[in-house]
Amino acid sequence: MTNKLALLTWVSILSIGAVSAITPAHATISCAGYLPNSYFERIENNKPFAGKLVEQADGTQQLQELNGKVLLDNLTDAYILMDTYVLAKQHGKYGVINAAGKIIVPFEYDEIQTEPDIATSFIVSVKSSDGKSKQGIINRHGGWVYPLDNAHIEHAHYDSDYDQDYFIVAKNNALTGLLDDRGYWAIRPQYDAINPLNACTGEPLYLQVSLQNKTALIDQNNDVIIPLAANQHIEAFNASAKPLLFLRSTLIAGSSAIGMSEDIQDDIVSAQIIDTNGKLILASDAPIRKLLYHQLYTYKQAGKFGIVNDKGSVILEPQFDSYRDDANEVWVEKNGKMQRLNTFIKLD
Repeated sequence: MTNKLALLTWVSILSIGAVSAITPAHATISCAGYLPNSYFERIENNKPFAGKLVEQADGTQQLQELNGKVLLDNLTDAYILMDTYVLAKQHGKYGVINAAGKIIVPFEYDEIQTEPDIATSFIVSVKSSDGKSKQGIINRHGGWVYPLDNAHIEHAHYDSDYDQDYFIVAKNNALTGLLDDRGYWAIRPQYDAINPLNACTGEPLYLQVSLQNKTALIDQNNDVIIPLAANQHIEAFNASAKPLLFLRSTLIAGSSAIGMSEDIQDDIVSAQIIDTNGKLILASDAPIRKLLYHQLYTYKQAGKFGIVNDKGSVILEPQFDSYRDDANEVWVEKNGKMQRLNTFIKLD
């Protein structure tokens, strides 16, 4: 399985290169490393691929039944996806077939994107003579989810409980929405940008959205958790822990900083930890920073630094004048004296 996924990842990267070059903000979400154990327990029972790819003397490949009967030939760059499909080229165009040789996606497309760990839907692209591309979405049954259009499409989320894909679709008018794999708008195109914060984790999906230089936190039903506001940055505080919490940072006026909060510390004035209902868990007068080698964070109140864990629980009340994070050793200043943090708490 590892080698198969590694090969598929290469195909996916090859096919999305032209898309991600449009703008760095448009990078397709990857489920790798985020899918819950329940998903892998479910697919362990899947039947092995009931066919084989056989290399020919001329460098092409054939899809054959296990008994050697040829189902489809003249394939190139062919890979088996999740023991279910074959993504390949035929006569220079990409398509997708199943183990029985049934064509799921016709061999008509210049690019096909699929999420390597699930391969349940396919984003297809056709280039025109002027170099522009039209994109659409075809589901695992060969049906259209979204017809070829001038929209920009990215995979956004996979709901493992319902075995369902979601896509970010930026339409011609530049407004962006969230589309599910049945073709229904979970969020109608109404934002300038949508950024999933906890994709593929087996939890309800939350998203930072932006509109006219303001950002907000919403869920996949478009319910507002944190309202639109200027100079606001939102990200998942602890995507791998429960309960899920969010980090809301207030930026200096006029800031255009993007990315993770750890990369834009100089633009952050203050920060808050907020739960999925919008309730304030903890407020800091400075950026909330993660200690390098520990699942602990520093925060600041009334001029003093304290320590909080990834569940938003206060470990040490604000009492330190400064701190220094030397990775394996963390130093804190109290009463004019620098001491190791493990003097006050046990560190992992």
